[in-house]
Amino acid sequence: MTRRLDAEVKGKFFQLAAQLMTSVSEKHLKLANKALVDILGLAWNELDPEEYYPTTLFGLFVDTYAQAVGNADDAIIRLGKRVYPTIKCTVGLPDCLKTPKEFIKFEAAGYLLNHQGTDIISRKIIEETDNSITMYAPSVGYNEKLYEGVWLGILEMINVNTGRVEKVGEHTYRISW
Repeated sequence: MTRRLDAEVKGKFFQLAAQLMTSVSEKHLKLANKALVDILGLAWNELDPEEYYPTTLFGLFVDTYAQAVGNADDAIIRLGKRVYPTIKCTVGLPDCLKTPKEFIKFEAAGYLLNHQGTDIISRKIIEETDNSITMYAPSVGYNEKLYEGVWLGILEMINVNTGRVEKVGEHTYRISW
């Protein structure tokens, strides 16, 4: 018997994935939404953006969006790139953040503001230089490719178009700019 994960993520990220799916495939959105309604009794557009819902259901939305697009890794990274612009529009970002390093460190801390549960594992910064951060960042319930997009999206959001994310170990990534 598989243990149920105690990990949740905010509803606004389901809504982001659903909105992206709407532009690609209504059929795929209906499939993902059916699972949500069957389990939670709520459709994607009925979720409270700031409430928490199971990460495994979010993983289903992410995977279904990737299937709809066809190129899974690119689709998941594209979805991830929209996460911080969504956060900026919904709850805002502190004005004190100026540098790429400050934004990436904020994401590491902010991860816990958008997730909850005993299975959630905090980000851990392993190494940092003037133009990179190496971070341990395991995921619970959805594809880690999303994180690559999150970090690249943060950098693009602040007009840093030289960003790169390299997987350097299990759950470990080097974000550079």
